[in-house]
Amino acid sequence: MKNTYLQANLTSLNKINVMLFTGIVLPNNPVFFVIEEDYEPRPLKITRHTSNNNISIFELEMEKEYVYGHRYVVVLEGFPLVNLDVSEAINFPDFDRDFTYDGDDLGAIYHVEKTDFSVWAPLASQVILRIEIDGKWEKYPMARTEKGVYRYSVNGDLLNVRYQYLITNSGVTVATNDIWGKGASLNSEYSAVVDPHFIKNMPVYSPKTIIKENVDAIIYETCVRDFTEDKSTDIINKGKYLGLIEEGRKTKKNHPAGLDYLKLLGITHVQLLPIIDFYGNDDAKASKGYNWGYNPISFFAIEGSYSTKPEVPMNRLIEFKEMVETLHKNDIRVVMDVVYNHVYEFMYACFQNTIPNYFFRHRNNGLPSCASGCGNDIASEKPMVRKAIIDSVKYFIDVFNIDGYRFDLMGLLDIDTINQAYQECKNLKSDILFYGEGWNMGLELPFEKKACAENADKMPGIAFFNDLFRDVIKGGNFKNNINEKGYVGGRLDNQNVVNYAIRGSAIDDPFKHRFLDINQSLNYVECHDNNTLFDKLTFSNGYEDETTLLSRITFANSVLLHSLGMPLIHMGQEIGLSKSGLDNTYNVPKINNMDWHLVDERFEMVLELVNLIKIRKLFFSKLAVDNREKINEIFETQYWNNGVLAFYSDKEEYLGNFKKVYVLINPTLDKKVYSLDDYYQLLVDPGRKGEAIIMKNGIIPPLKIQILVHK
Repeated sequence: MKNTYLQANLTSLNKINVMLFTGIVLPNNPVFFVIEEDYEPRPLKITRHTSNNNISIFELEMEKEYVYGHRYVVVLEGFPLVNLDVSEAINFPDFDRDFTYDGDDLGAIYHVEKTDFSVWAPLASQVILRIEIDGKWEKYPMARTEKGVYRYSVNGDLLNVRYQYLITNSGVTVATNDIWGKGASLNSEYSAVVDPHFIKNMPVYSPKTIIKENVDAIIYETCVRDFTEDKSTDIINKGKYLGLIEEGRKTKKNHPAGLDYLKLLGITHVQLLPIIDFYGNDDAKASKGYNWGYNPISFFAIEGSYSTKPEVPMNRLIEFKEMVETLHKNDIRVVMDVVYNHVYEFMYACFQNTIPNYFFRHRNNGLPSCASGCGNDIASEKPMVRKAIIDSVKYFIDVFNIDGYRFDLMGLLDIDTINQAYQECKNLKSDILFYGEGWNMGLELPFEKKACAENADKMPGIAFFNDLFRDVIKGGNFKNNINEKGYVGGRLDNQNVVNYAIRGSAIDDPFKHRFLDINQSLNYVECHDNNTLFDKLTFSNGYEDETTLLSRITFANSVLLHSLGMPLIHMGQEIGLSKSGLDNTYNVPKINNMDWHLVDERFEMVLELVNLIKIRKLFFSKLAVDNREKINEIFETQYWNNGVLAFYSDKEEYLGNFKKVYVLINPTLDKKVYSLDDYYQLLVDPGRKGEAIIMKNGIIPPLKIQILVHK
């Protein structure tokens, strides 16, 4: 018996496959039984038998259909009992119909007098609530109810109490956290009872700036820890939610730091790297490790390492809400970077422990698909996975007043999930932003269902990172092409493609349009991934001195903010921040920090960005947002033989107070002389006085953009 192995799998509601690995000769008519819960053994009918190389496969038929929620074992005389593996039931034709649950009470619902626990585990034969009360761990068998939801209510005030579920699937019991759990203990060892209702009722503020269209937004990407951790400021709560909202903080040379710096820039939204609970940082010793947060372990719980008291589950929720509302009070909205395409170590994740294999896509060979690079792509197209994602984005709006979402690897999610999530979130907040990485990845989800940029026409209102804009304006972005120049590095032989990029890739020249309108184009030249713009230019333009490289960076920011679409600025992009030539720095401490000493050294560059943002808000953000065809109607593109790219318009109905407008872009290192048809005024930011009237003839300085208006 030493070398035998018996495996039994449910293949339909009344059929079982048994695989027997053994060299033992079986009787001609082996007898199989199935035992359901405490019932008497029932014989199984052999409908087919094949064998080869000491492997025997039996197809067996049960007299009665399988009953969900019951434990079954299969018996072959002379062999040990084997649990019936029922995990394939998730693929049965009627599974989703029978077990999709649309209630809003999953997780731990806190009341002062009791807490109601509900967990969706339709394959489980038993679920036990394990909860710590007054320092002792108690166990409570949960009752199976409709749609495979197990429930139990525990009396008493359980705020901040730790809990887990002991879930038995196919005869195997594991301890697991709550998929819909809103709270977590230190380092997410357990789920924890929290009170979202209290958080929802904390004071709220409405930002002053009105956001009617995506292109009204100016997004600044940063990280709670990276933005506040550097020692060159007097921020007290470094690396924490509260550190991001300390007012009156300064650099060594008395320039604004932290929140005051964000206010100075004039951005409308701050995009935060993941703050939903992730693996990689020690909550209690946050400075000892480092991780960006793309190792998610929850869809609902808040990351603890950014909290001042991570050992108190409610504290991280309170501090996060304080951060959001203080930013709102200062006219800055908050976008969350969310990771719904994979989880960290799926074999040990609550998703897999609760209902094996349901939350993940699989290849034809049965192994988890790996388009995310993490070996466990989330199956967003399944009804209860879709529900978890939609419940999550709605939760953070409803409870924390979040203003937008940046979806990591959004192309791995399905169109229906993203569209439905967007509509339901828009019902909660009309100016919500939805955008993501629209890369076309993986083969398991059919192309026509992918939420990728190539399917932008199926997702109106959703924006996509425009990698064409990035590569044309900045140049090569990856190791194999990092030395290739882009427009801001001096490449001038493809100005028609530059024109296509600047117009939000929403025109049909020289390529077919990528987007329905410019609201779908998220324009950027740098983000947390890959090299910083400064480091990239040291590869492609390394023969130039630092002053020239920094001028190219300011020029890149000018092109970005004078383009049609929604601009994203990465933290430190405005000052030429470097990561010492490294690209994928997700787990490298300190190197991603905002360098506030460099802010002091290059503060003129900061002010350049401030002025560019003012000009964008004044004029350039909203042109042709609602109709792709109007983009070419409004501005005529002119390619001047001196290298200048010019945009001209006399369409007064689109130009506000202006009769005619020229936008002149000089991407060269030389001054460029121009001669126009009339007298124009140089448009500068509205805070400056004494705007000069210029002649028909003028000069554009090197690496500059000028907007000339005729009133």
